[in-house]
Amino acid sequence: MPGWVKLARMVVGGLILLVLLFVLGVWLWSYPPAPGKFFKADVAAATGPGHLLKSEPYKRGVPKGAVARRILYTTTLSGGAPATASALVMWKPQENIALPRRVILWAHGTLGAAPGCGASMQANPFADVPALSALLEEGWIYVASDYAGLTTQGPHPYLIGDGEARSVLDAARAAHDLSELTLSLETVIWGHSQGGHAALWSGILARSYAPELQVKGIAALAPATDLPAIVAETEATPVGRIFSSFAARAYADTYPDLYFSGIVRPQARWQAKEIAERCFADARVVVPLLLAERFTEGTIFRGGETGTSFRRKLAENIPNGKLGAPVLILQGRRDDVVSAKMQAGYARERCAAGEIIDYQLFDTLDHVSIVAPDAPTGPILVKWTQARFDGTPAPKVCPR
Repeated sequence: MPGWVKLARMVVGGLILLVLLFVLGVWLWSYPPAPGKFFKADVAAATGPGHLLKSEPYKRGVPKGAVARRILYTTTLSGGAPATASALVMWKPQENIALPRRVILWAHGTLGAAPGCGASMQANPFADVPALSALLEEGWIYVASDYAGLTTQGPHPYLIGDGEARSVLDAARAAHDLSELTLSLETVIWGHSQGGHAALWSGILARSYAPELQVKGIAALAPATDLPAIVAETEATPVGRIFSSFAARAYADTYPDLYFSGIVRPQARWQAKEIAERCFADARVVVPLLLAERFTEGTIFRGGETGTSFRRKLAENIPNGKLGAPVLILQGRRDDVVSAKMQAGYARERCAAGEIIDYQLFDTLDHVSIVAPDAPTGPILVKWTQARFDGTPAPKVCPR
């Protein structure tokens, strides 16, 4: 064999090896980092939910002039199983501010369904938080749960209203134990997408689960409300397949009568499993997007009895209980994840049920731009919230 042929084979073999090593490196890198020791704690059996376990200073992404702490606290999952969760508490030290200081509970949108996906572990933990600077300037306290299962041991209650709400409400309870702050019980809950779903469910659950909190209002931006309709409209799209994988994992982990292999059809099972182990955040999202777009076609869900049971559980998690406070719903007409038509239908139903709903539609906004720093929703959100704290009667604006 000529020498140049041997050399060519060696070069080609080396290049193939480098490509394989690169692919393997990207594959391993795309998994979320393991949560550190802060997120672990021994909890006494008699410890109730909403108890502060520990806190530490937090600086990543904190706006200039603000101070933040990350907290670990006790909570419960759907059905009351004990769990822990973490949250960020942030404020701007200000002189001559009235005490106690009012609380904004922020519920973030979809970041994943696995430990390591919590907002406080992301490179930009305050991404997609609307009106953050204005919130801090008002003297309000920002409290944002990571939700159970995203920095602590799972399961994560993705689009499971009862579980999401417990994580959100218990973050507020635990924040009251911080010695650095004097917090008011007056609270307004904000949320986007999954977080909008969590915010609405927090309003439904607050009176029975955390009656000491005085929830003055709920502001939901493009909230995930009619879950069966959202799944039906998006499940065959790449992003929809990612969200479907998160939901399949969470519902299988939460409901005893559901199981992952029953929810997901065999041809999509390994892809859905790998997607559910990754986050929908930062550059690592390239791998779940690749799995959802190149290696999967159509919906990941299977039919049959388990598939029907899964969709029935989705319907049970529509936030259609008594909300207990005025609600602001901000929705983009160009939203291709949570459609404006679906959202208007939900708002009409809640209006007809006697809820105080202020529904506002924005012609030029979509699912992401509705929480952009320059979006017109920010000033509206702050003004509406201030009116709730001031005790001004909330307007009722129902879609036609």
